[in-house]
Amino acid sequence: MLSMESAKSTMAVALADELTGKGWRRNRTRIRIAAVLCSLVAACIIWALFERFRVPAGETKPARELIAAVDLRVGNPAGAAERGEAKAKADIEAGELKLQTVGWPAAKADVASSKKRYGVAWTLRSTEVNSLTTAYADAYNRVMYAEIERRHGKDAVEQLRRIETAILRQEG
Repeated sequence: MLSMESAKSTMAVALADELTGKGWRRNRTRIRIAAVLCSLVAACIIWALFERFRVPAGETKPARELIAAVDLRVGNPAGAAERGEAKAKADIEAGELKLQTVGWPAAKADVASSKKRYGVAWTLRSTEVNSLTTAYADAYNRVMYAEIERRHGKDAVEQLRRIETAILRQEG
């Protein structure tokens, strides 16, 4: 019989097995090689994705920003006057002579006489009298009066201004 004392201790045997590479623990070299290869493959995939989705080299323009423009002329009498002048010029190019009133329409007799005599129509811009409608109509009429004077002379403008002042008296 062998005595237990003559046998090597289990700790010594396990330590010797670890040092020599034999025993219950396997060699991890293959696992380490697989881990390194997987890391390299992952790095290559990430590099390929960055290359695929990168911005091409060349002239780089800054990103176009969304800029909100606020037109301050909307509630501004100066903007209304600009629109009135533009509309008057467009009407003149279309061959129409019109004058605009604000508040009250022109009397039918005045409308008929000015249309028959000078070819000028009267239109009601708005029944509401405020700074915007007044600025629009004044600018429109200013351009139209210049064209009427060019076509029919100063007497026509004076006659039409009398009609306009009669309309303004109706308002008050």
